[in-house]
Amino acid sequence: MREGALIVAAVAATLPVAARTRDAAVYYTEGPLVGSLRRNEPAPVYSADPRDPWNRLFHLLYARNVRAQVGSLQSSKAPWKSITRLEGGDIPEFFFPPDAGYFLEEPRRSRLRSALEAEVSAPTLRGRTPEARVLFQQDLWNRFDALHALAAKDSRAMPLARLLARLMARVALTNDELSGVRSSFAEAAREQSDFLDARLFEAGSGWSELISYFDTPGSDAGGGTTMHARRAGWRIVFRRFVRVPPEAGGESCLREYVASTHGPEAGRSGQKAEGPCGANGLPSGTAALLLETPLALSAEGELLPVPLVLAAQVRVVRPGGAFAVLHAPRLSLSASPSRLTLERLGEGDLIPQGSSVVARFEGQPLVPVGQSCVLCHGPDGARLGTATLQLPLRTEVLAPANTVEEDRVLRAKRESESFRALRKFFREA
Repeated sequence: MREGALIVAAVAATLPVAARTRDAAVYYTEGPLVGSLRRNEPAPVYSADPRDPWNRLFHLLYARNVRAQVGSLQSSKAPWKSITRLEGGDIPEFFFPPDAGYFLEEPRRSRLRSALEAEVSAPTLRGRTPEARVLFQQDLWNRFDALHALAAKDSRAMPLARLLARLMARVALTNDELSGVRSSFAEAAREQSDFLDARLFEAGSGWSELISYFDTPGSDAGGGTTMHARRAGWRIVFRRFVRVPPEAGGESCLREYVASTHGPEAGRSGQKAEGPCGANGLPSGTAALLLETPLALSAEGELLPVPLVLAAQVRVVRPGGAFAVLHAPRLSLSASPSRLTLERLGEGDLIPQGSSVVARFEGQPLVPVGQSCVLCHGPDGARLGTATLQLPLRTEVLAPANTVEEDRVLRAKRESESFRALRKFFREA
């Protein structure tokens, strides 16, 4: 990575929405409705064909009116405004609220049931890329987990959940096919070199991964996964990488900072270290990366990690902070051959406050991308993790070429009640 490239990009790269691939005929491209759907009809999510059954299913499963508050965290005088947005289409997973009650109401429930039954009977797999099948299974899985959570209160939930599980099985890749899905990070990083470092997983790259352990009731056997993974129902692996510039102390600086803020002595009077590598914050120029990759359930019924980058969030420590959200468009990954690329959300785009760390809810504030991380990471981005929400017992600093977090998420998902129900219905297919 070019020294300072992330900082230059964060300050100078202010691409307007129109400069990206979002279709202005489908999505609003400015104002408080930016990124939401213009019309209540299927968007080009898995193909450009509006009649594509997967586009229709995605719309039935996700499109809904969502109330939100919009405003600016940087202005205490400007009033916040309440709006309603038609959310749906090809947007990051964390935009979608976790509830599913809206598609149990008629006429949507009947339309969804008919569409699912038709696709289960004759899945449209011809021409689908492996990446598209992984993504579509993820989208079905998200809604299965939401319905499973509803089942105890609403008897209408499980029949639809069963259909979702059967369709997940019909679109599943085999173990061999999943093992053939190649890592997409280096290719995506080369296309976004101002934000990502293609050498991340190479020895000597200067990057480290943070693995935190929490004393959390009900946490998985590995000691607690990230809050991001728990929010996503352990369907997605979130890995946290940090790089302190060599001139600011590199990895030794990072270890010093983690020991003073995330170790057993953190918070004790007189124990906080001083200086750029201590508890006062990480030095300017430090880059932090949150990387998302999915799990998949194979045709043989095995739960496997897939090295396909779904999204990335990048933060650079500097006065005023710098934050970028990169999203893998489903349409690009569904193209044949698939295009392994990440699209940057514009600085004026609105995302849920708290980004991917907490589940979205009705009325939640939406803020510009650059203001979404300040509550957890401070105005300059110098604070690591979510210690303001949950203080870890300890945090380890590891080389990026490890599988610790991946293994913990796999274990947590396998042990979840929703996964046991999914496996039962999955076998019916």
